[in-house]
Amino acid sequence: MKHTIFIMLMIAILTGSMILHVTVMHRSLDYSQILESTVLIEIDGQHTGSGFMVEVSDNEVLVITARHVVDRKGSYSVVFADGSKRSVQGIRMAEASDCAVLLVYKTGLRPLKLTTKVRIGQPIVVIGNPLERRYFNYITHGIVSKLDVLEDWLSCNSLIMIDAAVNPGNSGGPVFDLRGRVIGIVIARYTYNCGMNFLTPSIDILTLLEEWNDEGANWDEKLEEAGEEFADEYEASVGAS
Repeated sequence: MKHTIFIMLMIAILTGSMILHVTVMHRSLDYSQILESTVLIEIDGQHTGSGFMVEVSDNEVLVITARHVVDRKGSYSVVFADGSKRSVQGIRMAEASDCAVLLVYKTGLRPLKLTTKVRIGQPIVVIGNPLERRYFNYITHGIVSKLDVLEDWLSCNSLIMIDAAVNPGNSGGPVFDLRGRVIGIVIARYTYNCGMNFLTPSIDILTLLEEWNDEGANWDEKLEEAGEEFADEYEASVGAS
């Protein structure tokens, strides 16, 4: 009996310590800087998804988003947290994963950091722009549910699964650990909103950035009819932005 009480007491202490640690980490995270570095993506003035700044050099800014957010014809723009808007000057889309990098011109910005260190059960924070523009920088939280998820209808590479709430318009938005580092971007959710949501991991973003630095843009805003059909079918099937 004494041993049972001791074990239960230790479990309570450890659980309380973990909750306290997570709470302290949440409070210490500087959300203001993160919110300033997240963006909204528009095509022809219509909200299509979310994104974040990953590299800033002089007046050049590289923005990461999901490939399907910009995989269509139109005039591309990035809306920043201060309300300003900039036209996209170049786009590179990944071949194997659902991510894209956009080039815009703007000064006085700070990029976010990427990390490839992810573990199952770790707390995460999602920031994006669900549904419509008035929900700019909406925050939800949850945990990493599963790693190395293979869903060939979404990506040729392994994905991360989380349980945090995401909605149409969140696609391309960053997901953070409690140190403010981006572990991946939202790309899809199951339409029944059952807490099964998918991320393109940061390793794929880093690969895309290397390709950008080596080769530059690979998208000239000319879309074949088959590509348009894919984008429409994708949205209908996964409930993403």
